[in-house]
Amino acid sequence: MEARKQRGFSIIELMIVIAVMMILAGWAVMGTGSSFNNKANAAMATVVTQLRQARQIAISSRRNVLVTFTSPNKMQMAIQTLPGEAPAATIAPAYLNDNAAGGLQFMVFPGVPDTPMAFGNSQAINLVPATGGTAGLGVLFTTQGSFVGTTAASSYSQVGNSNLVNASIFLGLPGKTSTARAVTILGGTGRVRSFTWDGTNWNE
Repeated sequence: MEARKQRGFSIIELMIVIAVMMILAGWAVMGTGSSFNNKANAAMATVVTQLRQARQIAISSRRNVLVTFTSPNKMQMAIQTLPGEAPAATIAPAYLNDNAAGGLQFMVFPGVPDTPMAFGNSQAINLVPATGGTAGLGVLFTTQGSFVGTTAASSYSQVGNSNLVNASIFLGLPGKTSTARAVTILGGTGRVRSFTWDGTNWNE
């Protein structure tokens, strides 16, 4: 019996295989980009949630809430008590992307402009009093919900001053401009807003 002749792939079959491989590669690339964007959105949501929670605690408890940002990715809220009061409940610190390896950090991308709020982007945590000057030692939400600078009350605590502070918090994944995110705080009202960079503009 005569052996069957060996038959190779036709050009059409090869083209189909190549097309399928290109589609799969494209999905892999899009999946990676989507993962980075998901991390960026989660980190931004953490900042927004913590700030809004701090403001609400300040109003409901009638006690100022101090806000501290620590590089590269930590946020801490602390309820300020009056002299003679028992210490307030501790608020656990929050970290961008739960402090996971490869998570986002507070940073400004070169070439990415300021947000539409125009509160400044000279640094990752930009705190600018609405009337000029400096924010002081730190920032806090007042019992009225506004966001102000602080002054030293003693060696162990800080109290709000009258300087309303407009703030911009920038974050992202180093080397990935598409992950640029920003959160702003309007000093007079304490309103928190979030923005996503689309490569051309900031979108709320």
